[in-house]
Amino acid sequence: MRESFMQGLDSSTINKDDMRESFLQGLNSSTIANMVQSFVAANPSPTPLTPIVDALFEAISADNPQNPFNRDPHPYLRRFLDASTYFPTTVVHAGVAGPLAGPRALQMQIRKHSTWTPTSALRPNNNNSNNPQRPQPQPQTASSSASSLSEEMQRIAMDRQRRKDHIQWARIHAAALELGVIGMGRVGEADNSGYAYAMGRAFSEMMARDAVWEADEVEWVAGICVLRAVIRTAMRGDRRQRDEYDELLRTYEGRWKEIKDEARQAVVTVSAPLFLATLLFSHSFCLPGGSAFRERRPGEVG
Repeated sequence: MRESFMQGLDSSTINKDDMRESFLQGLNSSTIANMVQSFVAANPSPTPLTPIVDALFEAISADNPQNPFNRDPHPYLRRFLDASTYFPTTVVHAGVAGPLAGPRALQMQIRKHSTWTPTSALRPNNNNSNNPQRPQPQPQTASSSASSLSEEMQRIAMDRQRRKDHIQWARIHAAALELGVIGMGRVGEADNSGYAYAMGRAFSEMMARDAVWEADEVEWVAGICVLRAVIRTAMRGDRRQRDEYDELLRTYEGRWKEIKDEARQAVVTVSAPLFLATLLFSHSFCLPGGSAFRERRPGEVG
C-alpha cells in the first residue's frame, strides 16, 4: 500500500491529503520532509506549515474513526518532528526557519485549539432590518419546520465533531509536552533552552488549572489530558508541587463524576491518589535534556 501511494505521488502537486496519507503510511522522515518542502514552495505564506500540522491532526483522528481516542499521538508527532530536522532554512514558519519551524507550527496550532468556544447556530436570526429591536414573527410552515429540524441536526453533528476535535488537540498537546517540544522554536531564541521549555510548560499547566473550573465538560476532559502530561514531566521531590497536583486531581475527580457522556468519561477515568502516585513515582520524566527533538547536523542521516 505504501509503495502504491509513492508511485502515484507527483511532487509538483503535493496537497494536504497527500501529507495526511504520508503520516498514515508511516513514510520515512526524509521523504516526508521533501514532500513538505514541495508543499511550502507551491503554497507560500507566512505560516505555510499550518496545513501540514492540520494534516497530521487528521491522520491521528482518521487512524481509527470509530474511536479516535484509542490511537497514541506520540508516534505521529515523532514522525513529524523527525521530518522537521531535515527542513532547510528555506522553510520558514512565523519567522522561524529550518528545523525549528516544525515545532513552532505545532505549538501555534496547539495554542489556537486550546480554548473551547461553544458551537453557534448555523445561521443568524433573520430580523426585520427596519426594526432590529423587535423581531417580526414568521409564519411556521411544514417546509420551514423541516428546514429548522435539519439545521438543528447539522448543528448537533457539528458540535459533536468539534468536541471530539477539542479533546484530540488536548491529547496532541499532552504528547508534545511529553516529547519536550513545547516552548521550542520561539522567535529570538537560538537554542532549545531550559527557559523556553519552562515557558511552554507553564502554558500547559495554566491550561490544565483553568479548564477544571470551566462550565463545559469537554473542557474538563481536555484539561485532565494535559494535566497528566504536566505531572509526568514534573520535577521529582517537590512536596509542595505534589500537594498542589493532588488537590487539582481531586477537583478533576469530582468533575469526572459529573461527566454525562460515557465516551468522554472513559477517556479521563481518574482516581486521584492512585493516579498521582503512579505518575510521580513510576514514570520516567521527559525534561529538556531528554527532548525527543534534536536538530539534525548538516550531512547527518536519520
